[in-house]
Amino acid sequence: MPIRELSDGDDLRLNEVFADATTPAGHMARSLFRPSSDSPLVRSVIAEVVPEVPVGAAAIAESPLHPYRAWVHVEVAAEEQGHGQGRELFEAVCAETRGTGLEGLDLRARVQAGSTGEGFAQALGFTPLTTTRVIRVPAGALPPAGGGRAEDLEIVATGSVKLTKAFLAWYTAVNRDDAVGPLTIGQVNNAFLSEAAGAHGAALLGGAAGTAEAGGLSAFAVSYAREADETAGTVLSAGEPGTGTVSAGAAAGDGAGQAVVDQAVEEAPTELILGSMFETREDAEATGEDFAAAVADAELLLARLSVDADVVIEVTSGMPVISALADRLLEAGTATELYRYETLTGPPADVS
Repeated sequence: MPIRELSDGDDLRLNEVFADATTPAGHMARSLFRPSSDSPLVRSVIAEVVPEVPVGAAAIAESPLHPYRAWVHVEVAAEEQGHGQGRELFEAVCAETRGTGLEGLDLRARVQAGSTGEGFAQALGFTPLTTTRVIRVPAGALPPAGGGRAEDLEIVATGSVKLTKAFLAWYTAVNRDDAVGPLTIGQVNNAFLSEAAGAHGAALLGGAAGTAEAGGLSAFAVSYAREADETAGTVLSAGEPGTGTVSAGAAAGDGAGQAVVDQAVEEAPTELILGSMFETREDAEATGEDFAAAVADAELLLARLSVDADVVIEVTSGMPVISALADRLLEAGTATELYRYETLTGPPADVS
């Protein structure tokens, strides 16, 4: 099967042969199909049965906030799957990393749980690392409680130094299984809290003894508002740029915060990154009174921010407090799960 480097215009040709992406992961992953470059560092290839008639593509890209690994995304047209083209593309793009900063990095793949993409990644030797759930909480589903805590709630600018420091500590902690690099306040702000990242507003919740961590904070939330897209639903993203997956069709993005709403035209919900500072503890355990209080604080903050609008949050298995809250809401029927993804880890690209 002829495989060559991906060039300008190939992304449009690929869109003609691939089925429409049905998840936020799919939208994010296909953005990796661009010509190879050194800034951002990405290598990509495309397979064609005849010139200008592609059947699939593959890309490996740097992960700016996670410099010790790279994302990989492989996608093959549905009618061509199961014939080995995906593996050929994977091997070809791995070979393209030779002599670059991508060579020798562990690979990460993020796929929709239970999809053919998950089976494909596992067949390549990838193994589960973390699980991500995207859940939606309807407006008013959580009546605000704790009226005496009003003084603990603080609305802040997304560029706030206090918020940025808290976000940095939290993001580093919840990615213990997928280590981040040494990050500066500026990098975190640019990636998650700037206008360019789509940050719309932020709130901090102070905590009582046992729930408050650095700076006296118990929890924080950052909102990312988007207008509804009448043709493709509302895509909300606040994740790390340059993300992707290895799959035969499904994909997702990095770390905290991306979601897509049903394809129907409707008022866009508010996307939140919801974090508990309890999760920054080195010895944090999902038991005990302090943990229960941290879950209650996170629920209080979520309730206050979802009074007038539906809210969408992304929860990973590296967030014990928010995971426990999500479990409670789903079991009570006050939230619905929109998507579930698996992040898989693979060995360094074999370029021999």
